[in-house]
Amino acid sequence: MQSTGPVSTNSSHPSEVNVVSEAAYTPVSKLSTSIDQPLEQPSLSPTVQPPYRFRVDSWLSQADALLLLRKRAKREAQQQNYAAAVQIFNQLIAHEPDRADHFGNRGLMHYNLKHYEQALADYNRALSINPEQDQVYNNRANLHATQQNWLDALDDYDEAIDINPLNIRARLNQAVTLREMGAYDEAITCLDIAMFFRPDSANLYAERGRSYQLQGHWNCAIADYNRALELTQQSNESNLEKTDRINKKVIRWMNSLR
Repeated sequence: MQSTGPVSTNSSHPSEVNVVSEAAYTPVSKLSTSIDQPLEQPSLSPTVQPPYRFRVDSWLSQADALLLLRKRAKREAQQQNYAAAVQIFNQLIAHEPDRADHFGNRGLMHYNLKHYEQALADYNRALSINPEQDQVYNNRANLHATQQNWLDALDDYDEAIDINPLNIRARLNQAVTLREMGAYDEAITCLDIAMFFRPDSANLYAERGRSYQLQGHWNCAIADYNRALELTQQSNESNLEKTDRINKKVIRWMNSLR
């Protein structure tokens, strides 16, 4: 759901998915644990770097070589060199075919490249190896939402939340999906629950404001938009690009009220 990430992520999924509104619904997807940090889904970069390869007779141990490959994959993903990242994950999978996170992460790279069939196959494979990966359920739900398979998306968000009730991204993405379906009350309820766990999230206020706006409750929408702007000003968020993106989104939605 790309309306916000369903928040990772700016493909076309609800948050960044273009449906009922011009709302930027961007489903939030993230790389799995072997690559530490969450990855929002930006646009495809044309730059493709050749992946690092190691030889069997290299002075590196296999464990060190695989560690370097994982770091290189993370770097390529962060630089939006998704095709290069796929090549690296191919190597990792060849050496570690039972690592669910490699399939999940390669699936996310395919998703960013809009290779949806490959992405779905990788997500399914990751979950067959380890069905307890809430991030992969969230990412697979984003894929379903991108294709407007709303019910499949909701099922996967539910799975992600059942596994990890603190997966705020899945809750936000689920809310955006419900909003795209016109289920505004349910979307707002999902956001209320998410805000209980994350009361200082400007993005959650922004998305709830958008839900109120589309429902026709403009006073509630304005209150949430103002609160979102206040929180971005108070934020210690190191990702200034993310804060700026939330501000622009809120201002655009507020201007559409006039």
